[in-house]
Amino acid sequence: RRVLGSSGINAEYGQERILEKSWQSFKKLYLLMDEAQLIFSINPLKGIEYLQDNGIVTARPDDIALYLHSSKKLKKEELCTYLVNHRRDVLDEFIQLEDYTNQAVLPNVLRNFLQNFPARHCKLSQEDLGLLLQKFSARYVHCNPTPGLSRETVYNICFSLMLLGADLTHPLIKNKMSKREFIRNTRHVTPEVDQD
Repeated sequence: RRVLGSSGINAEYGQERILEKSWQSFKKLYLLMDEAQLIFSINPLKGIEYLQDNGIVTARPDDIALYLHSSKKLKKEELCTYLVNHRRDVLDEFIQLEDYTNQAVLPNVLRNFLQNFPARHCKLSQEDLGLLLQKFSARYVHCNPTPGLSRETVYNICFSLMLLGADLTHPLIKNKMSKREFIRNTRHVTPEVDQD
């Protein structure tokens, strides 16, 4: 049975054409995104340039950050290299997309954050790591104002946790830090934290 729309066009045929066109658009977009991810894994700068040339992202840092934050197929090493070594403005926007609201267990939140920046593969310098921890601390405090911790306190706790992790996992360190030693050492750099 043939159905005519108000314009006299076969309505069923029109819907099929619209679905076919949208399918072709999604297919084209998928292929562009897949190609961009491959290029990004080889050269992050060229990958972002490819996305911009094809109109998928603009040159605005918040637009690039949104793409990088939502794309789960990008290699973490290249993501880290791009954000830390090439585009610190995009790094700022990327971190603003993180939501730590009501996430009170700081070690878990820090661990999840640092998964985006694998230090072994990114070749992070001490300055880069310090910068990442500063930005993380600021965002964590912004999302969780209730505990009343300052950025400096969160930064010091994060740095202490990283040192503890290095102490516990490094094969050349024979005498591992105890829980009591960790608490005593951390207490000195976080005077505003309750002693209990």
